[in-house]
Amino acid sequence: MPVSTDFHNHISYTSATAMIQAAKQRGLRVFGLSEHVFQISEIDPVLAHLPREGRIMPMESYRAEILEAAEKEQFDVRLGLEVDFDPERNDAIQAPLRKYAWDYLIGSVHDVDELHFDRMKEDPGRERGEALWLRYFELLREAVTSGYFQVVSHPVRMYLTNQYLPATFDQELERLAAEATRCDVALEINGSDILNYGHIVRRVMRACVLQNTPVHYGSDAHYPKEIGQADDEANVILREAGIQKIRIWKNQQPEEIQL
Repeated sequence: MPVSTDFHNHISYTSATAMIQAAKQRGLRVFGLSEHVFQISEIDPVLAHLPREGRIMPMESYRAEILEAAEKEQFDVRLGLEVDFDPERNDAIQAPLRKYAWDYLIGSVHDVDELHFDRMKEDPGRERGEALWLRYFELLREAVTSGYFQVVSHPVRMYLTNQYLPATFDQELERLAAEATRCDVALEINGSDILNYGHIVRRVMRACVLQNTPVHYGSDAHYPKEIGQADDEANVILREAGIQKIRIWKNQQPEEIQL
C-alpha cells in the first residue's frame, strides 16, 4: 500500500483549508499541519535571525485556522508545529508551547552554532564541512533525547549546502537512529530531501532499519501542489529498505500505519 499519511506541511504561504483540500484530493487518509515555530508571533522574536516564510500568525489564530478548516472539510487533521532545536534558546521556544495541547511536535535543526546552514552560500571546504556535519549530528542527537519532540525531521538537510560527508557518516546516522529508538522518537523521511538527494535519504532509512527506529513521512510542502510531491519516490525507498510501517500521532500518542 502506498504512503497514505503526510505530517510535515506548512500554511504560511497559503491556508489550512487549501492544504487540507489538496490532501483530500491526493487521497490521504490522515493529514498533519506543522508550521515553523518562527512563523508564530509569540516565538518570532526568539528566532529573529532565521529567514521568514510567509505570514506571521499568533498562536491562537494558527490553531483556530487549522481546527476550523478540519471541521469544515470533515477530514482527519492532526495539529502540530515544526520546532527549532537551539540549545541557547530552547527554554524560550518551548515555554509558549506548553500552554497548548498538540498532536505532535517536530524537532528540527536549522542552525549549527548560529550558522543557518540552509542558506549557506560559501563553500566550507573539506575540513570545516566535515566538522559541521559532526556538530550537526551532535545537535540532532540532543534534539532526540530532549524529550520535546515526537519526531526529528530531515536529518540530512545539511547536504543541501554541504556535501563534505565525514568518513563516519553512516556510523553517525546509526548513532542517531539508535538514540531515536532508545527514546521512542521517530526519524523523518522528507519529501523535499528525497527530490534533492534521494541517495542520501536511502542511507538514513538503512540506519533506521538497522536500529529498528520508527519512521515518519512528510512532504515538507509549503504550497498545496507540493503535497505528496515525493510520494512515489518515498514508496520506492521505503520498500527497498524493508520498512513496512509509518508512525503518526494523536494527542502525542504514537500510532503505526501499515504500508
